[in-house]
Amino acid sequence: MSAAAAFATRVYRQVENQGIPGEKLYALGLDGILEYLRRAEAALRNPAGKDLPLKGQSLSRASQLVEHLLAALPDGAVLAEQPVGERLERVYLYLLNRLAQANIFDDLQAIEDCRMVVTALRDSWQQGLQQAAA
Repeated sequence: MSAAAAFATRVYRQVENQGIPGEKLYALGLDGILEYLRRAEAALRNPAGKDLPLKGQSLSRASQLVEHLLAALPDGAVLAEQPVGERLERVYLYLLNRLAQANIFDDLQAIEDCRMVVTALRDSWQQGLQQAAA
């Protein structure tokens, strides 16, 4: 595990130990990504002209949140035995790729692609939590 991944994992565990359950933390991370995508899109659609610093900052923060989610996945050896983990890893890598493309090329479609994927993840997660609670 890289130093960044180890750090991200420690941060998640510290927050969880402070009373925020992991499932709530995951939902907050997804909501955060959606908020940064909204800000990046607004920066690119600004009628007074593109706000490139805000776009860059917003997409960078969205990428950081995705990197934290990726780092929080179990190690590769465990992942190989978990199809869901493998799929999530591919989804997170896809998101990082599209976020980079959005940032480099001011690509609104890449932002929308990310929004659709993250919204689907969030909705599936919330649905799973509701089913588990029932």
